[in-house]
Amino acid sequence: MFLIDSHCHLDKINLNNFKNGLKDILHNANSKNVKIILAVSTSLNNFKNIKKKFKNLKYNIYYSCGIHPLSIYKKKNLLN
Repeated sequence: MFLIDSHCHLDKINLNNFKNGLKDILHNANSKNVKIILAVSTSLNNFKNIKKKFKNLKYNIYYSCGIHPLSIYKKKNLLN
């Protein structure tokens, strides 16, 4: 059995706190049996940016795009 991190914001982590940046985070997750990470974005542009930023990583990172209920009627927030 393995674990799935079903909601994280990898792009919001201060990587300066880790010697090897995101590699340390992914190594730590893997050592705790977290084999899949779902990176949640908050807008269409954020979705495109995180997918581009993490696409070359050798880890099972999947992407989703959600809209917070408070922003659903703010059309400009969808693209920010």
